[in-house]
Amino acid sequence: MQNLDLTNLVLGAWLLVVVIKRQLAPRVIRFKLEFFILVILLGMASIGDAFQKQHLHITPQQALIFGSLSLASALIFAALRAWSYHLWVNDAGLVMRQGNWLTVVLWLVGIAGHLGVDRLWTGSSVTLLLYLGVTLLVQRGCVWLLAQRQYPAEMRANAALQAENHHDHHERRRARRNK
Repeated sequence: MQNLDLTNLVLGAWLLVVVIKRQLAPRVIRFKLEFFILVILLGMASIGDAFQKQHLHITPQQALIFGSLSLASALIFAALRAWSYHLWVNDAGLVMRQGNWLTVVLWLVGIAGHLGVDRLWTGSSVTLLLYLGVTLLVQRGCVWLLAQRQYPAEMRANAALQAENHHDHHERRRARRNK
C-alpha cells in the first residue's frame, strides 16, 4: 500500500499546489466539469486498487461513517472556500473570482483534517484524490451559484464564453483527428 499511498500524496500535493495557485489569481469564473470528473474517477480507481491489490479491509459500517464524514467535510470546506472569494465584474463584463489568505487557510485545515482521518481509518491516503475531486467540484459549483446570485446578467456572458470555448476546443480536436 506504500506505493499507492505515495502516489496519492504526490498527486494530491501537486494538485493542491496548482489549485491554490490558480485560486489566488484573478480568474474568469468557469465551470469545467470534465476536470473534476477526472479527479473523482482517479480517486475512485485509487480506492479500488487499495481494496483489490493492497488488501485494504474496511467494514461497511466504517465505510459509511468515514464516507459520510468525509463527504460532509468536502461539502462544508468547499462552501466556505467559495464564500471566501472576492467576486467582481471586469471591464469586459465578465464575472471574476479570486481567493485570499482565508481560502488558503481553509484548504490547509480541510486537507489536514481529511489526511489525519484517512490515516487513522485506512492507514494511508487512498481517499485523498476522491476528496479533492469532490470538494473542488462542489466549490466550483458554489462559486458559480454565488456569482449568479450576485451578478445574474453578467454570468450569462461567462456562460456564453464558456460555451464558445468548449465549442472551439472540440472543433480543434476534430480538425487534428481529421489530419
